[in-house]
Amino acid sequence: MKHVSMAHLGNMQKYWLITGSIGPRPIALVTSLGADGLCNAAPFSAFNYMGEEPPLFVIAIDRYGEESHRPRERKDTLINILDRKEFVVNMVDESIAERMARCATDYPARVSEPQAVGLDLAPSKIVRVPRIAEAPISWECELFRTIEFSEHRTLVFGEIVSMAFRDELLDEDRMRVHVDRFAPYGRLGGPNYVRTTDRVQLRVPTFLPSVGAPRE
Repeated sequence: MKHVSMAHLGNMQKYWLITGSIGPRPIALVTSLGADGLCNAAPFSAFNYMGEEPPLFVIAIDRYGEESHRPRERKDTLINILDRKEFVVNMVDESIAERMARCATDYPARVSEPQAVGLDLAPSKIVRVPRIAEAPISWECELFRTIEFSEHRTLVFGEIVSMAFRDELLDEDRMRVHVDRFAPYGRLGGPNYVRTTDRVQLRVPTFLPSVGAPRE
């Protein structure tokens, strides 16, 4: 084994080692509205769910890096969320994967990414921010809390207030997602992604079958 101490590494060195180690990471394609009413869309893979009561998740939003023409600026997504206190998380599958990646381009704030990459918008039920019409699942969200834990990155906690599902993905009777029909993309290190079409079931046994029962 080779061991690397984090103590003397630069930020990008840490980034590449961490993001190359953990995967596949889920992808949140976040839509938000600017002060001018323009719809922004940006993907984030520092993202995951935190709980169900209340139904919370977290996204880490960094500033634009030195590779951008907008170095050290706050990203439009964060500005819009802080301003309007609502946004939509759109899940990503193969049908929108390439367009999702193009939404990560550091467009000027005056450019609407959905329009630039050819994604359609649809109205949400509760929040004023539109969802991506082609997305398999969309979460309508209200801002719950933010934590600025460094000058470069902000944790955004969102509360899910409504969900939209592609028709074939929702089992309404059992209130479950048809996971056999949902094939989200995952993010690996760098420009590398993974399909989730190769499935394996690993069931967790309960220690005392006379008392508990394994989850389905």
